[in-house]
Amino acid sequence: METSEMRNIIESVNTKWPKDYIIRYLYVKLAPFFQKDLEYFLLSDEEKFVEYSNGFVNRGRNIVCSTLADYYVELFQSFGINAVKIAANSAKIPLFAVVVEGDYGWFFIDPLNDLFNNQYRLKTTEFGVIPRYETLKRKCPYLIALDSSYVDNIDKELELDDTLDDYFEELHIKMTNRHFIRNHFLVENDEKEKIFQCKMEFSNDKLINLGKVSGPFERIRLYLFLEKKIFFKTEKKNLKIWLNREYDVPRPSIEYNNHLTNNSVRYEEVKDNKQFVLKRI
Repeated sequence: METSEMRNIIESVNTKWPKDYIIRYLYVKLAPFFQKDLEYFLLSDEEKFVEYSNGFVNRGRNIVCSTLADYYVELFQSFGINAVKIAANSAKIPLFAVVVEGDYGWFFIDPLNDLFNNQYRLKTTEFGVIPRYETLKRKCPYLIALDSSYVDNIDKELELDDTLDDYFEELHIKMTNRHFIRNHFLVENDEKEKIFQCKMEFSNDKLINLGKVSGPFERIRLYLFLEKKIFFKTEKKNLKIWLNREYDVPRPSIEYNNHLTNNSVRYEEVKDNKQFVLKRI
């Protein structure tokens, strides 16, 4: 399953680093090499349960929570770090995550739910936090939380701190300010379809190729993230974002419907060489 590039990252680990540094480095740096398993996540709920009951199929870089947890557990153990895959909740098909023994105690990580954040260079939300799952908290009452400033310092020392969170916070303020939109894109407030097109063109030029996000489900997550950051509340009501399964490889589709005029504008994402491109349909 490991590519030469993955192996290079693993081999670049300094075994003299503190355990928390090794865990963090591998958690962040290896995320771009995985994607949600299309074959599994497009199954019906009943079909998913059958696969879960029979044991999840390991499809390499195409992962589910369980197989990704297995990968990290084995990897951490190869560095002499204790780690265990554990069911985080009591759902019919539970979420599997990892508890790992760091320098100051055992803590929780969720590689699947942080996968997109790590790929798109955003801060993680599921690393070293007290899990929100009551089932897991009852199973593992000993778990500790890592202080955010401590994790930030690890990222700084490992040069993992080039995150885009501050950029997107500033962008959100601008893109949801009608005065800014009017002046920047040279449009009027009532030109709703044109505003949508301008934002999509801006996304195409500046946003959709940031980071290393390649899987279809992760690409959809990217557009749902951008929806929160660059669209007005009124625009969101008229937006539809979905994974178009008409193609051999499903692709994101984004549509704006102006219910006042019955006009709609739609874009689909296609891949042009190594770059993603938004194409108006």
